[in-house]
Amino acid sequence: MNKEQPLVTVLVLTYNRCDLLKNCLDSVLASDYPNLEFIVSDNGSTEDIEGFVKENYSKKVINQLIQVVRLKQNKGLTGGFNYGYKFCKGKYIMILSNDTRLKKDAISKMVEMVESDPTIGIISPKIIQMKDPLHFHHAGSFITFSGLLYHYGLLQDINDKKYQKSYYVFSCNGAGFLIRKEAAESCGLFEEDFYIYYEESDLSHRIWLAGYSIVYCPSAYLWHLWGATMGAGPEIWYYNHRNHISSFIRNLSLPYLFLMLLNFNLLLIFWFILYSLQLRFDISIALPKAYLWHLMHIKQTLRKRKFIQNKIRKVSDKEIFEKTLVSPGWRYYFIHLKLAYQDIELPKRVLYLEKKK
Repeated sequence: MNKEQPLVTVLVLTYNRCDLLKNCLDSVLASDYPNLEFIVSDNGSTEDIEGFVKENYSKKVINQLIQVVRLKQNKGLTGGFNYGYKFCKGKYIMILSNDTRLKKDAISKMVEMVESDPTIGIISPKIIQMKDPLHFHHAGSFITFSGLLYHYGLLQDINDKKYQKSYYVFSCNGAGFLIRKEAAESCGLFEEDFYIYYEESDLSHRIWLAGYSIVYCPSAYLWHLWGATMGAGPEIWYYNHRNHISSFIRNLSLPYLFLMLLNFNLLLIFWFILYSLQLRFDISIALPKAYLWHLMHIKQTLRKRKFIQNKIRKVSDKEIFEKTLVSPGWRYYFIHLKLAYQDIELPKRVLYLEKKK
């Protein structure tokens, strides 16, 4: 690899958990990519993150220390990453949660792909479960007419030939991805009012709207300790419902907005009834709470929609969905019932033919 490679900023978000941070930093410091800078965004930790980094890494990073920037209070994933982003100088930014680990050549593989094609805004790596390294956490997400994302590769065998080729995806996964800074500058990074959940998919949608693409890179490996930093429960349902709806209103053109919002809300009402019958009111109440938030913030949402549609959008939803919308089999929608399913074979229209200089 040419020594004059573009600068890549590795931006790691952490909230406490020095044990996780150490595994993450050890992996990126072992990277074979020759031109890196390192930013740790401390999201209001009670642990001494700066002291930990200084004690463990000040003598390991040649020519440049790992810079720790600290928020006084936890601003969620969106606020934490956005704060750290202000200090990033790289042409590309490797966004990482602290519960991840990168393969030695992962950044090199992603940079090679993004450098070959100026239309790529985000590279989505092959994300593998750290506790079950033969199975995926994520191989990119597609959009569906239901409004739900189809998380391709979820729980599937990482060696299946379906996942060894490049293809366009609607959304990357927030555990880790490489973003072109120019693309982030054109449409912003994360929406801070999302706080957590669906923030990476909302960003991905805006990246597509700005005229860039998102491509899955099968040769870039990232391991994720799924659920290590965020548990499961009512909070997930609330933020997921709320942020899904908000993203649709802000980003979709009117015909697709009406269609997907209708389908998505029918699903939410079904889940509301289902969990209410199971007496899981802590989860079912998330739906009316999400609606209430939107009633209270509708002016803010519509202002954001106007800005995105007038200032960011450069391509139609039809063009985007030609490369990113697919229909999974019905079994996929019953994952939570532990019903086994197999991913579909992707249509040719979503496959990415790598461009060589």
